[in-house]
Amino acid sequence: MLVAYLSGHGFGHATRTLEVLRAVRARRPELPIAVASALPEWLLARAGLEPVRLRRVECDVGLVQHDALRIDEAATALRCRAFEEGFEARVAEEAAFLARAKARLVLGDVPPLAFAAASRAGVPALALANFSWDAIYRHLAPRQPALMASAELAARAYASAELLLELPFACEMPAFARRRPVGLVARRPRVPRAEARRRLGLDGRTSVLLSFGGIGLPGLSPAEFGGEKDLRYLFPGELGEERLARLGLEYPDVVGAVEVVVTKPGYGIVTDAVGAGTRLLYTDRGDFPEYPVMVREMPRYLPCLHVTHAEVAQGRLARAVERVLALPWPEAPDLAGAERAAELLLARL
Repeated sequence: MLVAYLSGHGFGHATRTLEVLRAVRARRPELPIAVASALPEWLLARAGLEPVRLRRVECDVGLVQHDALRIDEAATALRCRAFEEGFEARVAEEAAFLARAKARLVLGDVPPLAFAAASRAGVPALALANFSWDAIYRHLAPRQPALMASAELAARAYASAELLLELPFACEMPAFARRRPVGLVARRPRVPRAEARRRLGLDGRTSVLLSFGGIGLPGLSPAEFGGEKDLRYLFPGELGEERLARLGLEYPDVVGAVEVVVTKPGYGIVTDAVGAGTRLLYTDRGDFPEYPVMVREMPRYLPCLHVTHAEVAQGRLARAVERVLALPWPEAPDLAGAERAAELLLARL
């Protein structure tokens, strides 16, 4: 059995790992797969991995956020301390599960618990990541000193990983002794653009998707966007999971149906836009080490421009949309990361 442990921080960790597991399933349909996570069941159900075993477990804290753009650093430190007080018991429980399940390989994206439990159970473990929690917590520790202990705990767990399957937009991850770049793991639309637009009720106007992940941006009000009549905005409230299921669409289909996505720069939504061939407007997301790496590297993959929080909140995006639509596309990227990662996992099995 292959067991994948997924961080519950946002959806990006899950969506990319599930793409890798889909590639594994395509090559080895008979291989038992289990997913350990606290993420919503519908996210796994729509991945097309059946049969798959779901183990409901809180794998990590990640970051506590006020909303998609603001980190609550103090609450993160408190949550980490509470989680880590029971860490040894969690490791023992997961190690026992891995033994009962006769797990042959663990894949972690990238909760430290996955690697500590695999080491305890004597099961090899590989990581899939573009950042690691030890580096994030160490970055925040000058303002929240308690997070230094969290960083050190994570680094010790990561040190037992056999290999890091390193994704683009990679931050510094010194805890992993060995790494191998695999290229971009990206979801792609499955419904043609014209059909997706029809199902979504989009007209001939330029369409703009406001996308702020599983955490969301509660203050975003459609009322603020009424002045830009030449643009058709799609808001998070229009795109609940139930509605998308009724329309026969998945989120990459929505990304592919619009001309521009407005978002914070995170691995999941950026690679969705790359995979769909959709331009990007991005805004700041707080003091998060992934942000400057994404900003530096994104222009290699797609046309993108920065907009301020005020421009997003006040619906003043028409000029930025016009500018990003005028940018040329860079050379087509290599999107075979999921297939490469799957081959490496199966070779290790």
